Amino acid sequence: MNQTAKNLIRIAGVVVGLGAAVWALRDQLLPAPEVHPEDPPAFREPASDGDVSGDAPADDLTVIKGIGRVTADKLGDAGITSIEQLASADPDTLAESVGSSPKSVARWVEEAASLV
Repeated sequence: MNQTAKNLIRIAGVVVGLGAAVWALRDQLLPAPEVHPEDPPAFREPASDGDVSGDAPADDLTVIKGIGRVTADKLGDAGITSIEQLASADPDTLAESVGSSPKSVARWVEEAASLV
């Protein structure tokens, strides 16, 4: 074996040894994880009652899969503020009003009907 190969083997041994030492001391080298006693923030906020016209408060339409806050606002602009209204809506007409595909709106209507 020539001198270059022996040097490469020595260097590899040193690197592996350093890696093993760091691995063995990792608990002392890394800080302890932070503990957060408070609850994590909610990702969805309930619909505000101030945005709805009329006496009945608006339902949170975001409980339906595929409806986010923006789509719920578009549904509100189209006059759909409750799950009952969504369950009785025509998917094709509503799809044009909201700007979504009729297939997606049909799924929303089906899910809303199952929640009523």
